[in-house]
Order: sequence, then C-alpha cells, then structure tokens
Amino acid sequence: MNTINSKILEKIGDEKIVDKLLSLSKSDLNSVLLEVFEKQTDRFTAADVLKVFQLNRFSTPSDINPANFHDLEAQLLLAAQKMDIQTVLLSPSAPLGSCSVFGCVDQYNIVSAVRGTETLADPSNMLAIIIADKLKKRKESNTYPLHYAATARVTRAQQYSGMGFFAHFGIFCMVSSGKDTGSYRCETELLDKHLLFYKDFFQEQFSTKLSIVLRKRNGYKDSDGFFAKMSEVIQNAFPDVSLSYDSSDMDNKYYQGINFKIFVEIDGEKIEIGDGGFVDWIYQMLGSKKQKCLISGVGLDRLLFCKA
Repeated sequence: MNTINSKILEKIGDEKIVDKLLSLSKSDLNSVLLEVFEKQTDRFTAADVLKVFQLNRFSTPSDINPANFHDLEAQLLLAAQKMDIQTVLLSPSAPLGSCSVFGCVDQYNIVSAVRGTETLADPSNMLAIIIADKLKKRKESNTYPLHYAATARVTRAQQYSGMGFFAHFGIFCMVSSGKDTGSYRCETELLDKHLLFYKDFFQEQFSTKLSIVLRKRNGYKDSDGFFAKMSEVIQNAFPDVSLSYDSSDMDNKYYQGINFKIFVEIDGEKIEIGDGGFVDWIYQMLGSKKQKCLISGVGLDRLLFCKA
C-alpha cells in the first residue's frame, strides 16, 4: 500500500476497506462502484464537467489531422487484408486485467473502469484474447497459422510529455498464432509474415528501407540456438534489410526468445517505428505449451510525424 493510499484510508477511518471490498463478488463490487460514481456525478454541474476536461489529460484531443490519421489506418488495414491477414474493429474497452494479468504491466498504468472493463491500452492483448477465444470454442484452428491485425486509439496512464505525446495514441498491431511443429518452423513462419508485411508497406508508402535490431530474451530452453535461428531467418529472407544485435536486458520477461525493433531512415535519420516479439499469452490462456504467438506493432502518431 503506497503512502498516498494509506493516508486516504486513514482519513476514511477504515484501513481494511479495500480488503472488505475485494471480499465481495465481482457483481456486488461493480454495483457498489457504480453507485459511488452515480452519487459523485449527481453533484456535478456543467461547469464542473468543463473544469474536469481542462484538467484531465486523458480527455485532451490530439493535434494530429484526423483525416490523415484515419487514412493511414485504412492503408495499413487494406495492406493487411491483401496479405490474407484478418482485420478486426476492436471495442474501446477491454476486459479488466487484459494487460497486467499477462505480466510486466502494472495495473496502475492502465485506466481501469467499472463493469469488469478497462480502457483499451494495447490492441495486441485484445487480438490474442480474441484468437484464444476462437481456438477454445473451436471456431478457428491454428494448425495453419492465424494472422490478425487491428488499429486502435489506446489510452495509458503513464505520464508523457513533449510535442506529439498524449495519454492516448494510435497503434497498428498484428498478432499471429500457430502450433509448435518442431525445429522452430512455426516461429519462422510467423516472423517471416510480420517482417514481410512491414518491409512491403514501408517500401511502398515511405520509399525507404527498414533496419532491424534483434534483441535477445530468455524464455526458450535453448536461448542461444533460438536466437541464432531467428537471426538466420531474417538474414536469409530479408538480405537487403540491415540487421544488428542487442543482448542487453535479457531478463525482461515481456517477450520470449527475441524482441525486434524496426527502424526507418528518413532524411538521413533512423527513427524507431515498430516493435515486436514472441509472447506466451495464448499458452497462458489455453494451457498448451505448443501454442506459439508473435505480436508486433507500429505507432501511428509517430508515423504521421515522420511523413509530415
């Protein structure tokens, strides 16, 4: 319990109130929270709403041209569809815990809500959840890899500052799922698909070459062998893409085996525009270690600043 919360609970006069609330069923807790928000907004006036807007960074509109933003979304989604990648229009809400439960993300960095939801913070988590749901219900099979893509405007609670930084921003992401068939064949196919998509898109839209930094991560028993294999995959499939290596931060558990960073060169400057790697999210949801999952994404706001 941090110092601020301790002082608040002391002011309430019941330092066990959080534990008492957590002892309620999810539906009962939700009812209590809804009642609190209703009572709170009953006291609001229109002037109060304006004041909240002026003070709340989560409600501040972006200064990006909305037509350019949605045009870039359409370009990416159409390019994905041409490569037989299924596209999804996501809800602005996600299940509560959809980022933090998978690890390495603090719920304090997520805008939590009522009715068992939170504001969408990462579309890749949601696509992984959607894929796992389809696999569990046998609506899909990933014997042959599944590839999904989406764009979304996401909100995160971290403090951002500087030009072009907002509490909300746009992301294009891809999530692929397949079954392990040995010799890293599944991972090779997934990685090929993602990198080929970005290579083709950026060469067509930006007339520029990609460069990749491959970063080593733990998570595979033969971490050296896996890293060497993925490096070979990139070098063989994309001989014209500059590839460099980074073995720092290996203990970062967000990604498994590898993390790749994608850069484009614009006016002589290298700019990071994408990030990706293997994760164990679908394995966590379905309980099968044979489930492999690759995620990647690019920041739409940053792309638009690059094109400006």
